Formats: sequence, C-alpha cells, structure tokens
Amino acid sequence: MDDSEVMVRLREHGLLMLQDKKLESAVAILTGGERLIGSWWSHPEANAIYAVLEAVTEHPDVLVAKLVAKKVTLVHRRLWPAFLAVATAREAWQVEGLTKDAKRMLSTLDQGGSIEPAGPAAKEIELRLLAHATKVHSASGKHVTRLEPWPMWAKRAECKPMGASEAKQQLVSAATGIGGAPKLLPWVP
Repeated sequence: MDDSEVMVRLREHGLLMLQDKKLESAVAILTGGERLIGSWWSHPEANAIYAVLEAVTEHPDVLVAKLVAKKVTLVHRRLWPAFLAVATAREAWQVEGLTKDAKRMLSTLDQGGSIEPAGPAAKEIELRLLAHATKVHSASGKHVTRLEPWPMWAKRAECKPMGASEAKQQLVSAATGIGGAPKLLPWVP
C-alpha cells in the first residue's frame, strides 16, 4: 500500500475527501473502494492506511483544508490558486456572524504570524477558510491546530490567487467531479 493511486486520483480530480461515505476519498481508494461507515481506524489495514495518509497530507503538492462539507479535503496544487482566491476573498459567508473571539483571533492573524489557539473560535476560523490550519505536535506532545494567515502560506507555497468568480467555478467543478454538489461548498447557500 502506497500513496501512488491516491496521488493519481487527486491530480485527476483536483480534490479528494480524506474519508467520506459517498464522495470519492483517499480512504476508499486505499481500501479498494470500501465505503467505511465508521472510522478507518477500525479497518484491518489501519496502520498501513495511516502511513499512506500521512505521506499524502505531507506531500508538497497537497493542501489540506475543510473545504467540502466542512470535512477534511485534499486539494491538489493545480487548484491552489482557485482555493486561495476563495479563502482570501473575505466574503460575507466568511465574516458575517463571527463570534467576538473569532474576530479577535482573525485580527491577531491579520497582524501577521501564526498562532496555536484552541476552542470554538479556532474551529470557526478554520471552517470559514479564514486561515491555513494544520495539525502540529506541541512542545508538550499534544496535537494542536496552528492557524497561519493565508498570505504567509501563499508566499511559502509560491501561490498567487486567481479571479474569485473563475476560482469558484473550478472548485465547484472539482467537487462535482468527486460526486459532490455545489451546496457542499461553504459559499453556496
């Protein structure tokens, strides 16, 4: 078991779910098409699946974000300009109704630098695509979410956004290509 088939399918579609019962996902590819009802950790090949998923999520051509249905979505490099355009647009779906804590956190992020917050405000920022979120090991050994402003990520990734309208079309097309519907994307009512 290796990451080659997952990477081929990700390149082909531009997006893949990490795991999903209905949409095309990395876990389904690795399990020969099985649509697991519970966690993939219950699968007999769980350790091998974990190793491959780690390799895929750390691949230089993969961005991980909660894009489709607010679930972990793998985004191939070819869609990064589209993703970045949507993530940095600061549209109403991203900023209207943010809690006070999330607004404060976003303000901190806008001043530059990454932060390792916890709680509902961090989840809000992540789900509205207002910052790049990654899971990291803290000094104490715990897994924490690190939020980083998109401009910092874009500079490191050497990525520039495209026009927002075309970007949304590309992402809708990619989501549809893995069996999804436009309504699964965060900006579609």
